[in-house]
Amino acid sequence: MFETLTTGIDGLDAILGSGIRFPEDTAAFLFITGETGTGKTLLGLELLTRAFWSDDHGGRTFLFYSVEQSPSDVHKKLEFDFGNYFGSPRPVRLVDADNPAKYCLEVEAPSGGTNRLVLTHAHSALPTANGFPVDIEWIQAEIGNYGRIEDVGMVCIDNVGLLLNDLEYFEKRAALLEARKLLMHHRIHGIFIQEESGGAMRFPSPEELSTDVLIRLSFEDTARFKSRSIEILKARHQYYYRGRHHFSIAGRGVNRSLYLGARSERGPGTHIYPSLAAQLSLARDESQLRVPRRGRDAIEIGPAEVATAFRNGTAPGRLSSTVVLAEPGTRYTGYALNWLARGIEAGRAGLLVSTKEDEDAITRICENRTSLHSLLGPAIEADGGRTLSPLFRLLYLHPEFLSAGKFTSDIMRMCEPGDVRDGTASEPRIERLAFDNVHKLHRRFPLLEGQDFLIPALLDLLRYRSVTPLFIEHVPTSHQSGDLDFDPSQMLSTFDNVLHLFLRDSDGVPANHVRILKSVGNDFDTRAFQVTL
Repeated sequence: MFETLTTGIDGLDAILGSGIRFPEDTAAFLFITGETGTGKTLLGLELLTRAFWSDDHGGRTFLFYSVEQSPSDVHKKLEFDFGNYFGSPRPVRLVDADNPAKYCLEVEAPSGGTNRLVLTHAHSALPTANGFPVDIEWIQAEIGNYGRIEDVGMVCIDNVGLLLNDLEYFEKRAALLEARKLLMHHRIHGIFIQEESGGAMRFPSPEELSTDVLIRLSFEDTARFKSRSIEILKARHQYYYRGRHHFSIAGRGVNRSLYLGARSERGPGTHIYPSLAAQLSLARDESQLRVPRRGRDAIEIGPAEVATAFRNGTAPGRLSSTVVLAEPGTRYTGYALNWLARGIEAGRAGLLVSTKEDEDAITRICENRTSLHSLLGPAIEADGGRTLSPLFRLLYLHPEFLSAGKFTSDIMRMCEPGDVRDGTASEPRIERLAFDNVHKLHRRFPLLEGQDFLIPALLDLLRYRSVTPLFIEHVPTSHQSGDLDFDPSQMLSTFDNVLHLFLRDSDGVPANHVRILKSVGNDFDTRAFQVTL
């Protein structure tokens, strides 16, 4: 049988399939490796610190050994750069700082008792009380001494490679295996951190052979920008989601309920965003491969005039995907808002993802059109201005260096209900999503260049969340002919419903017209007809 160590870090537990699994009566053993500056120390320190304040056994000790940083520097990082110790629900106290090489922190355990975190400077040049050199054997002996008088929960050794530099390959492997054996015997979770040299690892490395879970952090050069990536190279006792996943690091002062963009996160610390492939696998695994049915509940896919184009009692169903191929000059934003407004009038919460209009612009549009007033809340501003309805959310995407994984994660997070308190969510679950617009997204988000799989993957993720989507795509003008001036096969093969929105003169005035190019399983009129937006 197995036990699972949950990390509490956004995305890491997900790509590990709920956490680090290890056999009963042993412990989890993790090795973190990577290039300089990738965040190895922070990840190991966060894993240890989260375990320190969340451990419910009561009265356990957690040990952090740093070869390069003093306890004072580590304490300052925890106290100032990552305030509240990565979200500790209880105050953490510094109780012993008399020895510059060793600091001791305490926190009350959730079920009672006091947990301790000991920060030690394990530099080989530092003298020790008993005169022994500081090396991997000295650390093992100290762990053993702690274990004789108290229960040790987890140990993290930062840059353990510096303690093994003088050893040959097999000596290094033997030392790591001996350290692992000690921790496993005493049921102490272990985290070893080592910096890569030369930009590549030698396989099979001593680290790989001695560990249960091997994680590599690195940088990826994309669009003249270095993005961070994390990869699970090995997880001995479990299934995990392979491939490189994006991650970011946020500092102090980040503490909000919704976090969007490259510099905004849920809170301080490490935040991991599974790749698109992993997100799809996660969604399918969570649903046990049962794809939500579209159902027979008919929905409108635009203004009232669009519904008249369907014949013989047919109409698009719930969860069917729609794209509007909009020409320049058409009121395509109004089209998306109109569709969301009809849903909100029926009690279905809606989300507008916009790459061009912020909240002020959207509010003004809604104020100026009676048909969109359902998207507005009560007038509360001093000048009589109105806010957006509680059933209507807006995600304005600023131009940023967002990876595909974070891009879709932010959108899917906005579809979730707000924080649940007393059994009631602060915000409703989103049932309709309009994306305005998806034309050449890589111009605003350079890391999305070449991500042709992004839109099909997003459609699949939305369907697993039971969200009905409508997308706006810009297309070249057809000069009032209504005939497309490009090949629409990609859109026809991706979406259930494809509509063309263009301008055509009506009594000498350009007016918005729509024609239906595709609607799966429905009988419809292919002629163009005028719509009011």
